[in-house]
Amino acid sequence: MSSKTPEEWQGEYVMEQINNALEGEYPEHKPIEEAENGSMVNDMEDLIQLGEDMEQMKTQQEDEEQGLRQDPEQ
Repeated sequence: MSSKTPEEWQGEYVMEQINNALEGEYPEHKPIEEAENGSMVNDMEDLIQLGEDMEQMKTQQEDEEQGLRQDPEQ
């Protein structure tokens, strides 16, 4: 098992996301007039980006193995 705490894992993940955004890894946001609210994706570009984001997400079991817990039910 890793010696990192859940907080350290989260901090590294957030910093990676910030660095990727600064390097232009993620596309620019669409103007509000062009975006379709209430939809997960507006076009094929959004769909591809969503797929890439989902591939990077860990499963609940992987999170639990690292000591992370789900958000409480709302």
